Amino acid sequence: MNDVGDTGNADRAQASAGRILRVGDHDIDVDRRTVVSRIDGNSRRVTRKSLQVLRVLVDEAGKVVSRDVLLARVWPDTLPTDDVLTQAIALLRKAFGDDRGAPRYIETIARGGYRLLATHAWLAAPVANAEPARDAATHEATAPELHPEPDPAPHPAPPAASRRAGRRWWPALLAVAVLGVTLVPALLLPAGTARHAAATAAGGAREASLQYHAIVSSPEQETAPRLSPDGTQLLFARQDPATGGQRLYLQRTSQASAQPFTFPVGDERDSLPAWSRDGRQAAFVRRSGQGCHFMLAAADGGAARVAGACADREGQPFDWTPDGGALVAGGLRADGGRGLHRLDLASARWRALDYGVDRDAVDSLPRHSPDGRWLGFRRGTTLGDLWVMPAAGGTPRRVTSLRGDIRGWAWLPDSRGMVFSLVKEEVRLYRVDLAGGTPVPLPVLGGGNPTYPDIAADHWSMVFEIDRLRSGMFRFRTDGSGGGEPVFASSGVDLTPGISPDGSTLAFVSDRSLHAQLWIGQPAHPQTLRPVAGLVPVPRHPPVWSADGRRLLVIGRGEHGDRLFEVDVGSDTVNALPVPAASPAFAAYTDRSDRLLVGTDAGQGRLQLTLYSLPDWRRIASLDDVAVARHDPAGHRVCFTRPARRGLWCADPTLQAVVQHDAGFPDVAHYREWSIAAGTPHYSGPAAGCGTAWLPLGQARRDGGRTRCLIAAQATLPGSSSVDREGRWLYASLPLEHNIDVGWTSLQALAATAR
Repeated sequence: MNDVGDTGNADRAQASAGRILRVGDHDIDVDRRTVVSRIDGNSRRVTRKSLQVLRVLVDEAGKVVSRDVLLARVWPDTLPTDDVLTQAIALLRKAFGDDRGAPRYIETIARGGYRLLATHAWLAAPVANAEPARDAATHEATAPELHPEPDPAPHPAPPAASRRAGRRWWPALLAVAVLGVTLVPALLLPAGTARHAAATAAGGAREASLQYHAIVSSPEQETAPRLSPDGTQLLFARQDPATGGQRLYLQRTSQASAQPFTFPVGDERDSLPAWSRDGRQAAFVRRSGQGCHFMLAAADGGAARVAGACADREGQPFDWTPDGGALVAGGLRADGGRGLHRLDLASARWRALDYGVDRDAVDSLPRHSPDGRWLGFRRGTTLGDLWVMPAAGGTPRRVTSLRGDIRGWAWLPDSRGMVFSLVKEEVRLYRVDLAGGTPVPLPVLGGGNPTYPDIAADHWSMVFEIDRLRSGMFRFRTDGSGGGEPVFASSGVDLTPGISPDGSTLAFVSDRSLHAQLWIGQPAHPQTLRPVAGLVPVPRHPPVWSADGRRLLVIGRGEHGDRLFEVDVGSDTVNALPVPAASPAFAAYTDRSDRLLVGTDAGQGRLQLTLYSLPDWRRIASLDDVAVARHDPAGHRVCFTRPARRGLWCADPTLQAVVQHDAGFPDVAHYREWSIAAGTPHYSGPAAGCGTAWLPLGQARRDGGRTRCLIAAQATLPGSSSVDREGRWLYASLPLEHNIDVGWTSLQALAATAR
């Protein structure tokens, strides 16, 4: 975007690209064209021309700018009418909440033009560490300063640089592979859905004042950032498009240029770095066609060596033990263990930690406290919470009671609390005391989603992923013919399509209105597309259609957590269903109108499939350890995946007779990527040499069922596929623009409150 270039101020465009323009009580992201109120957090998007008009008024702040000048600078070489300028001014006033009769922002001068009344400033973006940068020419682009905070040491200001467009959306629970595998994007829907002041009040405490900066920013994705114990160095993973691989990079947090830290060859991909407590070594995961291994490398360079095989096929986020003699990770082992395991570095052998873990519990993201006394971890996945136990072993206790989607967490340096990323009304960072209590939200991050935080053990500073995504809706013929066809194109984030059984109508979640809404329309008749009022959907699973195509089951936000809603398609009326269990995660219709299947919270982060009778909501039967279930009307059965086991299972309508339908697909990382078409379950995730495949499961696969590659080089967003009853078309959400950068902030404000 080069708005000011159109107005003849190219020099100002270079100086302000990628920056935040503060006008009165509002912050304007010039790349995203969003106007965010600093009073209540409301966000509005303005048109490109409206923003250009504002930029001219800013350039001439305090002066009257005539209509002729504005038309000439914003609409050059055209013959615009006066109406286009009037509409642009009206849109700006609406975004600012300004009153034309008593203006505080833009004043109309009769027969003269317009004048900007409010104060304005381009917000500075200081470098992210107290240590001065050694080479300013190598600084990478930084995110805008959001909440000014006196830093303990001055920071030199970096050169201005343009930023890629990014949107701040409410969670699209691209739910991580159930065992907690990282590097899965978190999608958001608009910040306006969560009121800043309300969130602070709910937290029961005042937010700390923090400054967020992007210290690593490139066209490629930078993931899994980890700080050295002293906070001066950063390790992260970056993709290499030229080779299709991924390696680790080392960078000083002063924003000096990043240097390669690992040197994978062939199909090797390095990820998930972790520093030893003394800062002398780093461990990481290396995956290739030869398997998955934990690797060790000296922090000052040198060849990496194998420490041991991964406990599962993919490698899990892990941590060092305080003495540096072992690694601790979650994952699924061949012996069936699903809890935390320890890899002894001297013997390269794994053993299960003895802490009384429940058989069906899924524990992941282990981290030792900086003082070495505690071992914390996440229990559960989309209904997860943080737990803690003595580092030497013992009985775990629950720290949070969120039943939420926690995307990474880290200890504070004093070991008295934690910071975590939670997908809720928006993706946001929170802190919580080790003793428990209500989590307190940290300031909102503009222009991206903060996930997977990491905090230096001996320094009050934090890094995190800044996740930005734009996605679109497409459909593909399951016979493999033709390419993808866009459906209901938009410039936002479209997720979780659910196609009606007859293939005529599509329901999905989108932020195209700048709010998370359920949208319904007929792909053959785009003019029928419409949002459904009265519902804030949770885009974890696609909407579920009734057999007659008249109703939809949707998980949405309620006053006290997630609730199950039923939408009457046509009238678009929304009814909350009185499910007895808290936090329903998914639902499905059955052959009988008086019965309903619901995924419910079974405690400690586990899910249970429950069959209810209606209208009394009497519990008829249940199955434990179910990740997601779908009804097969042709086969008169219910099929489901499990959270920590590869394969697909099916049961009779009463959930009594359970058989494993397929032992190979889906794997745990793609537990939602399957559909049932014409009575046959199909896998629709990545396969060897194919980004998105269409593969029959069960006996059909064993009999040589044909695998079709629908998308060669691209995987659909997790949980996004849906197929019509006959299996003719697969609908899916694909990333159109996706980038992940690394953010940094000082936590001195939290240190002060801790003291």
